[in-house]
Amino acid sequence: MALAILLLALGTAYLLIVAPVLDFYGQRQAVLADRQILAPRLSAAAAELPALRARLAELQSAVAKRKITLDGASDSIAAANLQTRVEELAAAAGTTIGSTEGLAAENRGSYRRLGLRIAISGEYEALIKLLGSIETAVPPLVLSNLQIHGTARPTGIRAGAAARTDGNARSSGEPPSLRLDAGFEVYGFRNTEPSVTLKQ
Repeated sequence: MALAILLLALGTAYLLIVAPVLDFYGQRQAVLADRQILAPRLSAAAAELPALRARLAELQSAVAKRKITLDGASDSIAAANLQTRVEELAAAAGTTIGSTEGLAAENRGSYRRLGLRIAISGEYEALIKLLGSIETAVPPLVLSNLQIHGTARPTGIRAGAAARTDGNARSSGEPPSLRLDAGFEVYGFRNTEPSVTLKQ
């Protein structure tokens, strides 16, 4: 009976005292092992932190300096600047603007979205050049609802292109080229706030 009571007391002491201590010790060992594994990674990340901060500062500076909105204190002035910009790009690409129609301005947060519906015509290469110029324009412009129709149209006779064969004169012209008629919408944004502050 005394031995049974002693064994019961020892078992109770193990469950109430020794087992929790061993479990706590095991948990601490696991935490230490995890920290030992993470220590090299944290050291490597800490070493990269100055370079990452410098890169972040460069990107923030570039964003702050980049022009992202149309000039103009009102929608009408900004829309006129948008139209002028598109006309400049079209002239540089060698396309002809047939018509321009203003679209209703829309609020987009602290910005106003201004748009034009444009009909143009030109050769394939010129049209592709114009679309590429709009995609990379500064401030950024957005293309939408592009529709293209193509027809083969003669481009005319080459100046001074005359050849003589067996005493007979004949003129040589350029082969017909693909000339495109296209319509699309182009959008720009006007800032409605007094100033733009970069949020960090």
